[in-house]
Amino acid sequence: MIGYFFLFSLTGLILFYLQNLLLFPQVHLSLLELLVFYAGLRPSLPLAFALALGLGALQDSYAATPFGLHLVASLALVAAARFSRRRFLPHRVMSQLLASLGALAFQEGVLRFILFLTGARNIFLGNLAGQRLWQILGTAALAPLMFALFEQLEKFLGRHGWRTMSA
Repeated sequence: MIGYFFLFSLTGLILFYLQNLLLFPQVHLSLLELLVFYAGLRPSLPLAFALALGLGALQDSYAATPFGLHLVASLALVAAARFSRRRFLPHRVMSQLLASLGALAFQEGVLRFILFLTGARNIFLGNLAGQRLWQILGTAALAPLMFALFEQLEKFLGRHGWRTMSA
């Protein structure tokens, strides 16, 4: 499990820098959320929990939001993944798309609820809601491609002697 934690953490760091430093001004995608959701679908709950804590804290340290917002949202993604783990076929493209869309929508609801509790009521108005909708749809559309990438990373570790994490 430690090998997978390091591999997924390194993948998360690469996606974080790709998402926030290279793509952000032009492209708004939530690739880290797909990684956390994928890890939540795997059999190891401690791996998903640790990854959600680490990547959520990384996002919180970079964003100008209240600390803990992204951390709780990452944990919500793990909860959504654990809920949908037995309810969809993980190797079907449409299932991956719909499950990712549902999990990202749940995460957005949790984010908005926390922002509402902290007093940021104007976050529900304006162009931000429409932009977030397009971001969720675009990210969910990339889910099958990202899941295939993450599966290849797992197979890479399996070929080099690490115990596989079969579902």
